[in-house]
Amino acid sequence: MSSESLRRANATHPITAVQSEWSLWTRDWERKTFATARALGVGIVPYSPLGRGFLTGAVAADTVFPETDYRRTTPRFVGENRTANLRIVEAVRTLAAQKGCTPAQVALAWVLSRGDDVVPIPGTTKIARLEENVGACFVGLSAADLAALDKAIPPDAASGERYPTGMKALVDDE
Repeated sequence: MSSESLRRANATHPITAVQSEWSLWTRDWERKTFATARALGVGIVPYSPLGRGFLTGAVAADTVFPETDYRRTTPRFVGENRTANLRIVEAVRTLAAQKGCTPAQVALAWVLSRGDDVVPIPGTTKIARLEENVGACFVGLSAADLAALDKAIPPDAASGERYPTGMKALVDDE
């Protein structure tokens, strides 16, 4: 959602929360909409806080997705973009090793560190992953940890578009 759309919607009826993709590799909405949500007192509900599984470290250069998997056609998961994006995962893995936790927990802890008004919704189909995700609440990221992640993974670090050709036009962002 763009900042303008959020302001327009909130002027019509107070908005309680806005759901937007947000993770260490999808940070474009931080430029304007994040500040607008905060200024309006609108809660933030990030979806895909694990980068559609990429930030967990489960996707490798040679991973083959099933025919029905959305990621097969998503530019960030394909070819040279995937290879380039593996450096993002490496930064997450490095910090996870230092913290004694999983890359998924670091990625979720980063989103959770953004503020008390942020409630991420990682998707999962496995109880073990749910328990792992809950463990992110107990991963303390220091100011130095957050600065290291910001340096290694700046807002525009991801290679490739978030969505396949044509879908980007359906996203109201800035």
